[in-house]
This record gives sequence, structure tokens and C-alpha cells, in this order.
Amino acid sequence: MDQGWAAIAGAGVGVLGAVMTGLVAAAGLRRQSRDQLAGTHAQWRRQLRRDAYAAFLAAAHRFQTEARALSPALGSDQSSLVERGLQVLGSAEGLLLERAQDVDLEGPDFMVQAMHPMLATAKQIVVDATIWLELAGRSDPGTAQIHMRFAEHREDLANQIAVFRDAARQDLQAP
Repeated sequence: MDQGWAAIAGAGVGVLGAVMTGLVAAAGLRRQSRDQLAGTHAQWRRQLRRDAYAAFLAAAHRFQTEARALSPALGSDQSSLVERGLQVLGSAEGLLLERAQDVDLEGPDFMVQAMHPMLATAKQIVVDATIWLELAGRSDPGTAQIHMRFAEHREDLANQIAVFRDAARQDLQAP
């Protein structure tokens, strides 16, 4: 009878060992699965941020191009060209604001902070062109000063785009 009990005890220990091994293996697989899911999620979030940054930069470059195209008209007395250019510039600003919403949603705080000066400068560029148009309508000589301010704001925007681009690279290269 002792041999029977020994066999039963041995089998019980074997079953218990197998169960314990299975539990440890299951915990390891669960941890591995959770880590893999976290890595996949982080990669997905990084891709969303990259897409938002790229779309915002593309909109910023379009705005910058339209502002550059409008600048010669501000140096002349061609109000009709400025008026048409201002409509195109307003459209480019609208696109920039749309793309900014994605950065605001997907990006970390430091990216949103890098974006806001660009939006303020873009708005100021549109305001400058609007003021120029109003002054030109009254034949006010202040148009030259507004044109200079417009050029300064365009330069500010170029610098702010570079700051944003560098911040985006930093964010996307972070582990």
C-alpha cells in the first residue's frame, strides 16, 4: 500500500509541477503579449503624430509660398492682385488651421507650443495684407511700411517653421 501512496503522491507532485510550469509560461506569454501590444500602440501613435506634423508642415509651406507670391503685389499699386492674393492666402490659412487641430490632438505639449507662434504669425501676415489693401484703397502712403512689416513676418514664419520641423524630428526620434 505504501507503494500505491507513493505512486499517487509522485503523480500529484508531477501534475502540480506541470500546472505550475503552465502558469509560469502563461504569465510570461501574457507579459510578452502586453509588451508587444504596448510597442505596437506606441508605433501607431508615433505614425499618427508623424502624419499630423507632415500635413501641418505641408500646409505651412503652402501658406509661406502664397505669402511669398503676394509680396511683390504689396510693393506695387495693384490692389486687384493683392485682393486676389489675399483670398488665396486666406484659403491657405484655413488649411493651416485645420492641420493645426491634428497637431493639437496628437502632439505632446512641446509640439503644440512650437505650433502656436506659427499660427499667430500666419494670422498677422493675413492682417498685414488686409491693412495694406485698406490703406491702398485710401491712397495712404503707409502701404510701404505695411509691406515691410509683411516681409518681416514672412521671415519670422520661416524661422518658426524651422523650429517646428526640428521639434517634430526630436519628438519622432525619441524612444
